[in-house]
Amino acid sequence: MTKPAKPAPLRVYLAGPDVFFPNAVEIGEEKKRICQRYGFEGVFPLDADFAPLFELDSPEAQGYRTFDLMVELMDSCDLAIANLTPFRGPSMDVGTAIEMGYMHGCGKPVLGYTNVAGDYAGRVPPDGFTIETFGLADNLMVEGPIRKSGATVVRADVPPEEIYNSLKGFDRCVRQAAELLLKEV
Repeated sequence: MTKPAKPAPLRVYLAGPDVFFPNAVEIGEEKKRICQRYGFEGVFPLDADFAPLFELDSPEAQGYRTFDLMVELMDSCDLAIANLTPFRGPSMDVGTAIEMGYMHGCGKPVLGYTNVAGDYAGRVPPDGFTIETFGLADNLMVEGPIRKSGATVVRADVPPEEIYNSLKGFDRCVRQAAELLLKEV
């Protein structure tokens, strides 16, 4: 009698501004190793086949095709883990926020972590407009999909020089995903 085939691991879309970092490839590979350790298959945006982009005649066409490639990658995944660490301002990367919304809209679990432990309201300079004071790590529309997935934002307090390289919060977030979705750990 043959053993039933082991099911394929859940695929995790690794959303975040990490793709813009000088060490993006190394970070992506380490994130994928961490995912594997917890029983997932990590899918980093730079895993896409970008070769066809170079056949396009304009940067604009390349940009829109990159969007299509990311949607294809997200569609191939079962859940997302997003890096909510503030990037280029007091809030998270806007592209990552779109990816979180897309995955949530597709009915897929969304989890997230940040390497800045403080509340969003404390990072926003006063400008005469209302600032959300809900005690959240970022805008409530960012945390909503995470909460609806049964998770909480993992907040890692790391030194400022490590906010874009530390994977301690990411590791804790993947562990949370395993506890929620795999019932193992």
